Amino acid sequence: MGGSLEYRVDKQKNRLYLKLSGFFRKGDVPETMEKLTTALAQVEPGFDVVTDLSEFVPGSPGSTAALTKGGELVAGRGRRRGVRITGGLMTGLMQFQRLLSGVFKDEDTRYAKSVAEADAVLDNWDDGESS
Repeated sequence: MGGSLEYRVDKQKNRLYLKLSGFFRKGDVPETMEKLTTALAQVEPGFDVVTDLSEFVPGSPGSTAALTKGGELVAGRGRRRGVRITGGLMTGLMQFQRLLSGVFKDEDTRYAKSVAEADAVLDNWDDGESS
């Protein structure tokens, strides 16, 4: 199974939900980037992101540059804060962290075990902690 991206937008909270699943190959990149661009057009600058990595498997070398580019698109659109849902696949999270370490500040990223927990983290985030 190739990699896939699912998304939804909560316009009231200006929040983007992304779910990355499977093993991304170079051939999965164009459709994934198109979906990400469509999703980003639906949020306003200053949006928050919940990224579900619970089913994400580290991608092939041909897709890793696209992951970084995707992060840059999210940052460029004005991401404020993010919560990553880790699940049990730590290798996927480790690849995600490594590739995006230069894109997002650690202090603007938290981790959760579910979407509900991620929402609670964002809803209760102390703005004094974030720059």
